Amino acid sequence: TSPYIDLNVLSINPDTLLANKDCTGLIKTLEREGFNVIPVQHRHRRLFGGGFHCFTLDTIREGDLEDYCK
Repeated sequence: TSPYIDLNVLSINPDTLLANKDCTGLIKTLEREGFNVIPVQHRHRRLFGGGFHCFTLDTIREGDLEDYCK
C-alpha cells in the first residue's frame, strides 16, 4: 500500500475524525485546522490495504440518507 494510507481518515461528523494514533503529525495538523481528532489504534491497515474510510464503506447506518455535499 501507499505510505500515505494514513491520510485516509473517517469523518464521524463535520468536526470529528478518526485517525491512526501513530500519525501524530497528521493529528496535530488536523487539530490546528479545528478538527476534533479521535486517535485509534490501526495496526493492520497495510494488511487489509486501506485506511479507516476504506474498510468502513459497507457500514449500515440507522436513520435517513443524508446528502453531506449540499
